[in-house]
Amino acid sequence: MTYNRPSTLLLLLMLFLWQGLPAKADGLGYSKGHPLIIGLDADYAPMEYINEDGMPSGLDVDFTHELMERMNVTYIYQPNTWENISGDVINGRVDLGMMVYSPYRKDLVNYSRAVLRLYYQIVYRKEEKGRFDVRNLGDKEIAFMASRPITDTLTKVGARLNVVTDLPLAMRELNSGRYDAVICFRYQAKYLIPTYGLTNLTTYDLTLTPREYCYVSRNKQLIDSINVYLEQMEADGVMREVYGNVTSQFDTFEIPQWVYWVSALFVIVFLMVLVILQHRHQKRLRLAMERAQRSERLKSVFLGNVSHALRTPLNSIIGFSDLLLSEAFDEVPLEERKNLLLLINKNGNQLLHFIDELLQLSNIETSQCELTLVECNVSDLLTECCEDVSHLMQEGVELRCPKDSLVLKLDAGYLRTLITHLLRNAAQHTKEGCIEVKYGVVDDGLFIDVADTGEGLPESLRENIFALLSDANTYVQDETPGLGLSICKGIVDMLRGKISAQSETGKGTTIQVWIPLNI
Repeated sequence: MTYNRPSTLLLLLMLFLWQGLPAKADGLGYSKGHPLIIGLDADYAPMEYINEDGMPSGLDVDFTHELMERMNVTYIYQPNTWENISGDVINGRVDLGMMVYSPYRKDLVNYSRAVLRLYYQIVYRKEEKGRFDVRNLGDKEIAFMASRPITDTLTKVGARLNVVTDLPLAMRELNSGRYDAVICFRYQAKYLIPTYGLTNLTTYDLTLTPREYCYVSRNKQLIDSINVYLEQMEADGVMREVYGNVTSQFDTFEIPQWVYWVSALFVIVFLMVLVILQHRHQKRLRLAMERAQRSERLKSVFLGNVSHALRTPLNSIIGFSDLLLSEAFDEVPLEERKNLLLLINKNGNQLLHFIDELLQLSNIETSQCELTLVECNVSDLLTECCEDVSHLMQEGVELRCPKDSLVLKLDAGYLRTLITHLLRNAAQHTKEGCIEVKYGVVDDGLFIDVADTGEGLPESLRENIFALLSDANTYVQDETPGLGLSICKGIVDMLRGKISAQSETGKGTTIQVWIPLNI
């Protein structure tokens, strides 16, 4: 058995196109002899009504005509009053109607997809005072066409209910003072007010759930077929073409396209800001973690260096004391005994000095100190500091201190401690030459330079000279200048100043300090 390939492809294509088209409604059983009967509200303008020539008219009639043409169904209208239309559909006296969807009737009839969505408004006289929203309708007389949602809402707020069947009449009676307000759909108010010249009335949108305006029938097969065509008619723009005036003026508010673009842009910007903030937060967390880890390492190094600085003099004191207490002490010459006692005393003083410096440093770094600003003569204070450290000077080392009077408002106690430690550090490491002090006012601050001609700082200490206990393997008992410079750094930081060191091996060291005067 063979196939003609082009004929087969053409047949398949025709089958595909045929399946893609909406099915005609010929199989529903309606014909010229047995037409589809559509219920029509004779007075429901502008949606449907009987015109002056006795013919069905209105937007629903125009739209239904297009729908029936597409479905290839023969139909006729059966006019009736509004209150009887639902009964005609439910009892099968008509085959099709257009009604607002009601969950209380969904088990009795079949509803199509929504053709329109209808929104509520309240209509009242312009001279009425106060707000006419749902929460302020208590004790007001409200007219409306039968609706269970409206009935339930008005009952809850305590309004007086008047169910009417003739909405145009109710609007005219409202205008003359019969009611306090009328509740209807938005398009009804917009149509009836100008049509009947009710210029004394105004409207207010209600926050009630909008209702769906649908085709309704007891014939589910008919409704299923209508749904197929409604979807196609919406895609073709027929709904907008027929109900354009209603949807644009009375029914719904169409959101402009630019609003969607602005909303999308806002979301994009919001997400970008969120990502940036999250990145910054993570960066702060990372820095905080690094600081915590560094602090933990510094604490270990600090404790190790302090332990080393304390252990060295203590070992000397204990060792020499054990020798003095031993049985062989009597055999030690008197001169050596005196040397041992001097070593014990020296190490004890060194230990006491280190502990005193450690306590000073701790107080400064924990901000337990308060500033006391007084006027002081820097020259006099410097002279006193030089006299205090003169006994530490090596023989032949000259201490040069200027005598220029300079009166400033500073914390004399901290300034004295600062200068004393700078001079002690210079005296400790200068065996010949001189130590020279300079001072003055530069950039609204006091500057102090202490320069010596000593051996200079070891290469390993220059990078961290002001924080020796915070750097591993830098505290060497015989080389490190104690904690004096660390204390100086703490004082200068507390006074919001600056401190720096310049040193060259074999040629000396210069410590430069600047302290602002407007602390």
